[in-house]
Amino acid sequence: MKLQYILPVIILCSVASCTPDPSYKMLESYSFYYDDSQGRRLLAGESTNVLLNYYINTNTQASVDSVRVVFEPVSGGGSVTQASAYVASGKNVTAVWQLGSDSFKQVLRASVYDLSGNYLTSADQVAYGFRENEWDEIAETPDGRMRDMVADTVNNVTLMVANGTLYRQGERYYIWEEMDDPVLKSEGNPHTVEIDSNGVIYVSTWNGVLFKSLDHGESWSACTKPYPDRNEYIYNYISNDNTVWAFAHGYPIKRSKDEGLTWTEIGGGLETEGFGDIFRLKNGIQLFHGSNCCSLYISYDDGITWTPIPTPGYSIKLYVNDNDEITICTQLSGIAFYRSTDYGATFTNVHHVSPQFGTSMENTFNRWKDFYYVIIPGFGILKSYDLVHYEKYWLNYDLRELFIDHNGVLIAKDWDLHTVYYRHNTE
Repeated sequence: MKLQYILPVIILCSVASCTPDPSYKMLESYSFYYDDSQGRRLLAGESTNVLLNYYINTNTQASVDSVRVVFEPVSGGGSVTQASAYVASGKNVTAVWQLGSDSFKQVLRASVYDLSGNYLTSADQVAYGFRENEWDEIAETPDGRMRDMVADTVNNVTLMVANGTLYRQGERYYIWEEMDDPVLKSEGNPHTVEIDSNGVIYVSTWNGVLFKSLDHGESWSACTKPYPDRNEYIYNYISNDNTVWAFAHGYPIKRSKDEGLTWTEIGGGLETEGFGDIFRLKNGIQLFHGSNCCSLYISYDDGITWTPIPTPGYSIKLYVNDNDEITICTQLSGIAFYRSTDYGATFTNVHHVSPQFGTSMENTFNRWKDFYYVIIPGFGILKSYDLVHYEKYWLNYDLRELFIDHNGVLIAKDWDLHTVYYRHNTE
């Protein structure tokens, strides 16, 4: 989008007439605008070409003067070549702007002077320089409206749902390309996206249809509808045994063990506990925790019956690691982490934090290589090697949710639902 800068009118009127003083020009006749879009995304230290256009409206009596343009980085610490140049009406002046690393949002200012050295106006160009080992905050679309994200580290694919649209991460982690697939759009806009350990990707729509992709998002096919009479959104979830689960308010929980071809209703009254987290242990035992408080259950018969597990405090979140060690988060004087190594028979408190407020916890436990990054809304991010010992990784009370892309870039969502924070770690 071209941003145009029109100069204000300066008119001096004498007592007897309104004839302009000849020493002043009608500045509204002069126009300056950049020929490239604002908010370009680059890496800190990269260079980009900048082009400023200048022209005089021909329906005025303004003289066709050249002007002097001076470029200057005013934010970000970058540099510019050809910092000063003269340009005539109808022409443009170019410069090469190298972004700095002092700040994420960077501003290049073009100040304009007439041939007598009088200042006329200025025009700013904004760009974003993504830095290493820093949190870069951006409130732009589409990523600022991110709702859900999955990453396939084997096939180097990251997909995001934002604004009811599915996006694929481009060659750079901060570039997002819309996936304009007619099959997905035929049944309503995307609502959630999930992935199993085999790389099968599932997208649910606001019309209650579930799609899957076996080729990393290149093509899609519709699953059998888990709730045939429902035309509103559903939640889907993939447990660690690659079972596909479907949730909808007022409907029973259903699961599919054949990638959405057939669905089986789950008993035990779990539908009253909301959608949640489900894990299968190596011995076949299943654990469930709903989105409602204190809804931890265990099943010994493949989900036919479920038995509640008492928890210390008010449990709200469940996670099971590769060693079948159970971690739950409870609302006990803040958020308390409890661990169980005996399938929930006993729990031991291992950590505690005090967030600014309490709310639901989504996508809480994120693992990259040897470490977990644990997001606590109203507090920030914790880092842990074993989910027993924790360190404060980033204290930020405005954080709500956290994702990690296929390259290990941390992407955190702000509570305002308009802002995301990127962190590309190289250390």
